[in-house]
This record gives sequence, structure tokens and C-alpha cells, in this order.
Amino acid sequence: MVKKDSEKDEIWALRKILSRPNYAVISLLLQKSPRTTKELYAILEKSFTRKTLIITLRELSLDYNIIQPTHIRTDKGYGLGYRLNPKVKEIAKSIQKFSKVVENIREV
Repeated sequence: MVKKDSEKDEIWALRKILSRPNYAVISLLLQKSPRTTKELYAILEKSFTRKTLIITLRELSLDYNIIQPTHIRTDKGYGLGYRLNPKVKEIAKSIQKFSKVVENIREV
């Protein structure tokens, strides 16, 4: 029996935020936070379409509160940017650590 998308298991939210575009944004914000929207688009436009990035930022900020909108000082005043939710920062670091453990187990 095939599960439908509407049927959620225990880790459905984790799977959702670990999709390729979502994790790419999270990873960038782990390296440097906050980042402007333009900066995120400039870095990720080679890997994802603009539409995908718009949907990703909307989901991560509005639906999941993974990233939080913030004002960033620019040369021309203030711009819109995003920063990582502090609670999620620890989770993302743990996920990276767990991934390395799994890779090491695979190599044995």
C-alpha cells in the first residue's frame, strides 16, 4: 500500500525541511546569518529556479518558522533578509553531525 502525501509519519516535518532547496537555504544561513534575499538568490540561482527559491523562502519562513525575516542595513537603507531560528540552528548542526556518522558507518 502506497502512502499518500496527506498521511504523515513521525518524521514528516524533518523530511520536508531537508528537501534540497530548503536545506540549501538552511546551510547558507548556518554559514552566515542574516543574509539578504538578493544574496540568497545570487548564490542559489545556479542550482534552483527563482520560482523554487521563492516557494522555499515562503515555506521556511511562513509555514515552518525555520527562518525569520529581518531588516538588514544596506548601502541604500534597509533591505529584507532572513536569519535562522536559533532553535533550528542547533538541530541543523546535529543533522550535519548525524550525516557524518552515517557516512562513516557506510564506509565500514
